[in-house]
Amino acid sequence: MSSTTSSSDISIKNGTGSNNQRRQNQKPGRGSGSNRSNNTRATPNQHTSNNKPINIETTNFQSIFHNKLCRGAAKYKVHAPQCSCPKVVKLRQRYKNTQTKVNSNETAVATINTTGGGYSNDQIQFDIDGNITHQLSQLDITSPNSNNDSNSPFDSLIVLPDTKGSNPSIYSCTNTNLQSFQKDGISCEQKLAKEIFGNTSTTTDKAPSSDNKKIPPFKVNCAICLLTTHQRNGFVAIISNSYNELQSTITSARKSTLIKQSNGKKLHADHAHFICAIKLSSLYSLLSAGKTRSKNEMVTKDILMQIRNDGGVDCLSSEMTNESTSSVQIKMGHHLTSLLWLLQDDKQKSSNNNVKYIMTMGYIDSSHAIELDLPGGKRHLGETTLQGVIREVEEECSLQIGYDWLVGNVSRRYGGSRDTGEGDGSIRVLEPRKVKGSVSGDAFFVMTPPPTM
Repeated sequence: MSSTTSSSDISIKNGTGSNNQRRQNQKPGRGSGSNRSNNTRATPNQHTSNNKPINIETTNFQSIFHNKLCRGAAKYKVHAPQCSCPKVVKLRQRYKNTQTKVNSNETAVATINTTGGGYSNDQIQFDIDGNITHQLSQLDITSPNSNNDSNSPFDSLIVLPDTKGSNPSIYSCTNTNLQSFQKDGISCEQKLAKEIFGNTSTTTDKAPSSDNKKIPPFKVNCAICLLTTHQRNGFVAIISNSYNELQSTITSARKSTLIKQSNGKKLHADHAHFICAIKLSSLYSLLSAGKTRSKNEMVTKDILMQIRNDGGVDCLSSEMTNESTSSVQIKMGHHLTSLLWLLQDDKQKSSNNNVKYIMTMGYIDSSHAIELDLPGGKRHLGETTLQGVIREVEEECSLQIGYDWLVGNVSRRYGGSRDTGEGDGSIRVLEPRKVKGSVSGDAFFVMTPPPTM
């Protein structure tokens, strides 16, 4: 395989309409007549929340920020220092406006408050014209515009609740500014992870209910800015021209699954129901079949035959093992679909016309439905892309990829040890720029059957 890194736009149609389109189709409710003036009573208060100061916390993530300021939000997102995510840009501008207003008030001429507020009598003198001037020695002469991004709480890793609230609180991790993050982003993330989850021996993305039941559980994910500028989420596509070669990797994963179960270890919630090798050509046929019923039935029969002929798959329903497959549906997961589009755009796809097989995970959604997808997923805060890949693959299909081999064949960009390229060509990395119109933070590691642990 080639060792070049490719990027491509993935265009996948979305059948659902936008929220704006749905709103336009809604009938006006009570009190929304066309004769009503746009200047209603609510208008002056529509942006009141934007004038409120932003709550910024730098310590006590769980007890103060999560439990009190965010009222036990279920999800949070971590953003990179000085990122340009729309939500952060709005909050940063709002913070600057607030600081400018505060500084302007501090340097403006004060109004005398006879009840004790404002300046005291010994701080104020009257000139011969009766005007009020301030004792210059009492003034803190500071330019309202002296604040810069390097002193801003947004020049650090920040955590925002993943909610639609108009006045969210912000957790700013000290000593993780842009300069520090560019120098050693993993150490900065690990510092924040420690503040969020405490001294844990392994990385995690969620905090379970603690002994103190007043602190509800929550989950933390990396925002798209952190994925695209630092370490991405990773997925693995193991492809081979030899069915038997790929089958040895699948057998290794199945054995590891059986060992877990025999030792009484509970499988991960996302663990596959089965693993098998499928022809890439069959998956492309399923991708192109769309909603055409006759084509779908033909492709479904072909893929079910491949799954049934694999002696290691023993969890199919009677409907799936029956020769009549008209009632069975096979769909592909988001990441498997994304990979197929990437490989279709890959220039080297046409350089080898041999039959290729890919290791896929299978999930039985019902007695009539199967979903096929790739192993991999979201990395944890403080993980490299490769560390996240190795963990996710083991969790989802029990396959333990040799760490040293993987690191030695991947560049430092993803947490590997190579300065450039992808080693001996047994691994290449593909990055989609966009999926369904949204920026993607994923990386796909396309590899030959790897050595296993």
